[in-house]
Amino acid sequence: MCPGGDFGFAWNPHGEYAKDIQVFVDVIGFTPLEAITCATRNGAELMRMQDRIGTLAPGKLADLVVVDGDPLRDITVLQDRSRLSVMQGGRWITRRF
Repeated sequence: MCPGGDFGFAWNPHGEYAKDIQVFVDVIGFTPLEAITCATRNGAELMRMQDRIGTLAPGKLADLVVVDGDPLRDITVLQDRSRLSVMQGGRWITRRF
């Protein structure tokens, strides 16, 4: 399974897809790690890009979200942008802490 899409809804507009991950935990019953895996590794596999994205490994693109908190204890931390730093292509885009 994979969360997300590029369509957006009134209750989950563009840029707030971390809510999808929370739905996987709260509604479907996945663990936080399973839900995050669905959004990362499974998404890469669905797009047939697992050789370039989806997991941390040498040679893959370094696009990361670094969280000030533990999403395995509280998945909603991924929705608090003040607690997220973003690295894209190995360079910091936003660095909040």
